[in-house]
Amino acid sequence: MTAFAKSMAAAHSVEDVIRIAAREAQRDLRAAVASISVWERATGRLRVLANHGRLAPGESAFPKDESYPVSDFPAILLSEDDLGPWIQVADDEYGDPKRVAMLRRRNRHCALIAPIVFNGRAWGELLAARTVDQPTYDREDVDFAAALTAQIAAGLAKADHVRQIERLAYTDQLTGLANRRSFDARLDAAIDRHTADGTVVSLIVCDVNGLKRMNDGHGHDHGDALLVQLAGVMSAAAAMLPGSLAARLGGDEFCVLIEGYGADDAVRVAEELCNLALTVRGGEGVACGVASTGDRIGDVTTRDRLFRLADAAQYRAKRSRSLHPVVAGRGQPPDAAVLAVPSLRPAPLVGVAMGAGTAGQVSTVPDRRAFRGRIGIAVESLLAEAFAALDAEAGRGEGAATVDRVEIVADVVARGLDAASWYIYRKQDPSDVLSVARYSVYRTPAEPGETGDDELDSVAFAQQPVGPEFFAGLDEVLMASGGYLELAELVAADRERERDTESGREDVAPGDAVLGVGGDLPSGAARLAAAGYTGALTIGTTAPDKSHWLVVVLLDAISRPPAPAAPVLRALLAAALLR
Repeated sequence: MTAFAKSMAAAHSVEDVIRIAAREAQRDLRAAVASISVWERATGRLRVLANHGRLAPGESAFPKDESYPVSDFPAILLSEDDLGPWIQVADDEYGDPKRVAMLRRRNRHCALIAPIVFNGRAWGELLAARTVDQPTYDREDVDFAAALTAQIAAGLAKADHVRQIERLAYTDQLTGLANRRSFDARLDAAIDRHTADGTVVSLIVCDVNGLKRMNDGHGHDHGDALLVQLAGVMSAAAAMLPGSLAARLGGDEFCVLIEGYGADDAVRVAEELCNLALTVRGGEGVACGVASTGDRIGDVTTRDRLFRLADAAQYRAKRSRSLHPVVAGRGQPPDAAVLAVPSLRPAPLVGVAMGAGTAGQVSTVPDRRAFRGRIGIAVESLLAEAFAALDAEAGRGEGAATVDRVEIVADVVARGLDAASWYIYRKQDPSDVLSVARYSVYRTPAEPGETGDDELDSVAFAQQPVGPEFFAGLDEVLMASGGYLELAELVAADRERERDTESGREDVAPGDAVLGVGGDLPSGAARLAAAGYTGALTIGTTAPDKSHWLVVVLLDAISRPPAPAAPVLRALLAAALLR
């Protein structure tokens, strides 16, 4: 032991510690081979750094890329609870099955596995293995291995000082996961790849349930211990899809960033993450939201867009007390506050006629019982959030595009209302065709409406973007009025045209709807109702450069009361276009 301690003291770098530790441990533990591995928490993998002794075919002294999902070796996760060293025998039915299989494959009889505990958590492990011609390890060997790993940890503490300072900027010190700075850089790079070649990027955002109760009832030390255990869950979840990154964003918020896998793969990881979180001692699970560019959520060109979608999904999971992930762009359960409301079925869309000078209004009148008992938006905080975001966007200078500022407005108001989706429509001048500039789908509506129209597949429609065809005839109306009309006026005009058609007026062609798709198909308003939407908050205006803009925020039965948001949206849109 004295020789081992002296060797550790002589090491000047982490690489020296690892190399010397493998060599000395192989000798002192009389092993056929000794290995040092590190637990990379951000990726959830156990990476072999050094092997020393009689190597099996395929093994190397310093592997370039030998790593395994930490979930393959769940015993190391238990080392967070001070499990200490243990013995694994190849012909034993207990233990980690994949560890047993590896011993057999390499013709080794038993292994002594000792976690290396550094800075209060499992840094990695020392593994010493023997072949069939050597005796099985015993209790005395276990105690000796514990002493060796303590010396390795001391060597790492001495040699890792400079490296640790460099790592501070990118690692969360409590959990060992990537921190917010590291996560933002990685997400930026992922979004760049998505923009360049369509790589699917998915984000899982989790909020810890019950952390405040833990802190208040048992103290922050217990709360920190819970966070460390949940960090292990995040790391194991990230390992399910190699290359994924687990991070702690701060406080009780964690996330997993996934690149190059389908949206369903990300949802599968999120489901497993929720299940694992429920097994953590003293915990109450996590609220989990998922957003993936592989789903129909709208164009994602910035990290903020994807994060806001995942965060909004997480927020809905929190409010609904869901034990399963909530996925942006997909159907979701109503939250607990809505379950007690007597009637939540979306009311038919009702047109509201307005004067030309009327500010933006809710273009449909949902059954007010659907909002009974719901909490309205906090106008002051919503304005503060939006103006702060607009100021930050303005700081980008020439790189700040008008559509980016309008997106900020649409997103802030939509999240404040817990809306189902938002759309930005634009035309550069009166001769252009109206087009969707951007849109974002937080969820499909809570439940389809009823129209009695057999031709209408409301569920399928709810999963499709609301395109400009819903505003057939809008160009003509704009040219006549000199600017965008409120959507409510278009709905009212649509109904009025239907009545005129039925009464036989000769100047109105059948199916010629202002808000609709023309022909014999149901109007856009009817289709929105059939999809489960209960209302649309709309604002249209003209920018200083004469471009026309229309922002539509679609609501469903579980959205907040929309009334206070109309003047807010108008003010914010004006501010966005003038900056």
